[in-house]
This record gives sequence, structure tokens and C-alpha cells, in this order.
Amino acid sequence: MSHGGTIKIAACKRISCSTINAILDSSNKQFFGKIYVQAAPSRKDIKMKKSIHSLILSAMIALVMASCSLTGSAQNEVLLATPSLLSAVTTIELTVQANTSVPFTAVGQVIQYNHNVKNIGTASTPGPVTVTGAICPEINTVGNLDTSLDVNETLVCTSAYTITQADLDKGSVTIITTATVNGIFSNQVTTTVATVQPVVLTLTKTANPVTYDRIGQIVTYTYVITNVSTATLGPAQFTVSDTGFGAPVNCGDAALTLVSNATVTCSTTYTVSQADINAASISTSATASGGSAVPSQAVSATITKSLVASNLIAGSTINHLVVNGEWLWQIARCYGANPNQVLAANPPTPAEISPGTTVIVPSIGSDGRIYGPPCIGTHTVQSGDTWDSIALKYNADPVVLQLANKNTLTVGSVLRIPLNSADGQ
Repeated sequence: MSHGGTIKIAACKRISCSTINAILDSSNKQFFGKIYVQAAPSRKDIKMKKSIHSLILSAMIALVMASCSLTGSAQNEVLLATPSLLSAVTTIELTVQANTSVPFTAVGQVIQYNHNVKNIGTASTPGPVTVTGAICPEINTVGNLDTSLDVNETLVCTSAYTITQADLDKGSVTIITTATVNGIFSNQVTTTVATVQPVVLTLTKTANPVTYDRIGQIVTYTYVITNVSTATLGPAQFTVSDTGFGAPVNCGDAALTLVSNATVTCSTTYTVSQADINAASISTSATASGGSAVPSQAVSATITKSLVASNLIAGSTINHLVVNGEWLWQIARCYGANPNQVLAANPPTPAEISPGTTVIVPSIGSDGRIYGPPCIGTHTVQSGDTWDSIALKYNADPVVLQLANKNTLTVGSVLRIPLNSADGQ
């Protein structure tokens, strides 16, 4: 500010701006005489007036500074700001739950879904509520029972889906849903439920023999695949994958057809190794597949190392203590001895031996493999058993097995098994 200027007050809170400006304007006229000159004062008078004027101006400025701004424009007045209120909004959240308490394995099974529609916003909204492919109740059935979906209220809609063969083949069912409340859309939800193809193939696995005692010994594994479904499988190549072998075993022709409950049998051989001799047993598992069916459940077979046979020296003569159910020819087979030599060494006849009797077995191993005790076993007949299947399981001769049990095969009966008789006479 210069002494020759004109002061204007832009905004005043306590004193009228027009009043103060009028005072300042009058003062300017009196002291500066820039426009309004009333007399021609002397130099001394002018100097004194200027000093008085400066003192008055300073006092007036100090008086009005708290209430007035000294800007040059009235448009720059200070305004007190007040925060604006946020607008209330409605936000819809959708979550979906599928009932997976049971596995989905068959065409026609139904998957039940719950679609939970929740208002997570700050404002209520009227209905209607809709969800893709679902049935929704009225809004006045939830919460405070009014006609609006209020904040934090949830409405549960339901839907159902029936499984098709395509779903089983794919391995899952996927649905995509969105909720709408009074034209307001929710988030989109993708829900996937796994399906499992039903078991249509079963596998049995047997080993022959069930014991081993030397490197290079041959073990034969036999597999039986059964179609337990009501559908016909194939034509296709059915195979068995066994953990004991590097490559699958083909069962039947390359274009085999298996009708319901039909079976196909195949086999392969295994050679006992030094590692097997070092172990106590050999155990492998296998699964069957083919005909576009899922693999069967795994089955296993275990053969154990024979400790008794390894302690028997070929060509030696041993004494054998007869146990219940044994007969002389089976004892001879058990030790790989010649039955006629055993008969000759043990008069009277085989029919007269009894438990607790000591039998002399000469030249063991001279007529076959030495297995050693136990020489007989037992088997409880199950549904589906045959003489051949039982004999295969115990490395028994089917004819000897039938003779030992008077050719009677009844479910639940206990058979006497001539163990390892398939290798003898």
C-alpha cells in the first residue's frame, strides 16, 4: 500500500464494509486531496496532516483487520465448507452351496442347490428377487417380514439339477448363476460339483505258487476281469496294469465285447529275484480297464518266502509228524519225494496213518520240488467258487482237490486243500 493509493475493504464480519469504506474515502479526500482539494495548505501543514493521517490509518486498520479482508475483489470472500452426505446404495451379494453329502455316480441323481441372496449395501430395496434357474420365495418371508430386502437380510432361493450321462463322462457339473433384486444385479457365481462314474469292472488276481524259496522261480499271476454293470462293454482291448510289471497285460482279443456279468481271463509270469529272496514276501497290486469304463478297484496278491523248504536238503531222509487231514501221498508231494518210496518206508497202508504218527520220507526232492509243511490247508467255499478257481489259489491239482473232498462243493463248507499238489503226482 502506498500513501497515494486508495484502500478498499472486500469483506467484513462485524463492521459494515460500506461504512468503513466511506470513512476511508473521506479520509483520502481530506488528507491527500488527490481529487477533492479544499485549500492550498503550507508545506508544514501538509507534513503534519500526513503524520496524523498515518496514525489514524494504522488505528483503523488494526480495528478492522479481524473482520475485513484487504483483497481487491468481493468475490474472494471466505466460505465455511460443510461435508456432503454420501448417497445410500444397495449392493447385492450372491453365494451358492451345493449339497454334496452323497457321491454323484448315476444318471438321474439330483443335485440340490441353495442360492443365498444378501443385501450388503447401505439402503433397502423392494423386490422382486430372481436367480438364474432357481425358485425364490417372497421377500416378506424373511427378516422383519416387510416388502423390502433390508440391509444384511438374506433370501434363500433353491434349484435342482438332474445328472446326465454326459455329466458322468465329463466328471463334473457346472452351473453359472446371477441374482437380480429390483433390477440390481449381484456378482456372478460359478459352482462345480464332481461326478464319479459307477464301478463297472471288477478284477480278481491270484498267484501260483503262493510261496517261493529260490532265485529264478516262476510265479504265475492270473487275472479275471468281470463286467458287473448292466451295459455291454466294447468291442475294446481290456487290459490289466500290475505294479509288478512295466507294461499292461492284454486280456482277450483286441476287439472283445463283454456283456453284463461276462468275464475274461489272462495271465503273466514273474521271475523271483535276489531282492525277493532278501525280502519276506512279494506283493503287487493291479487294476483292470477297457471298454471306456473307469479302472477297477485295485486288488493285490501276496506270496511269501518259504523258510522251511530252505532248511531241507535234497536227497536227505526226514521224519514228518502227521497232522489232522494229511495222507501219505500228499506228504510225499509236500517234500518232492517219490510216493512209492514213501509207501515202502511206512507200512502199513496210507489209510491207516493218523495224527501224531511219524512218517519217514526218504530222498526228498528226488521227484519234485521241496515245499515242506504245511502240506494241507483249508478253504471255506464262497459263492462263485469252482474247483479250478480254488485249486489255482493254492497251487493244488484240481483232480486231487476233488478226490480229497469227495467231489462235494457247497457254499459255506470247509474243504481240505492239498497244498502245492499241482507240481506233484
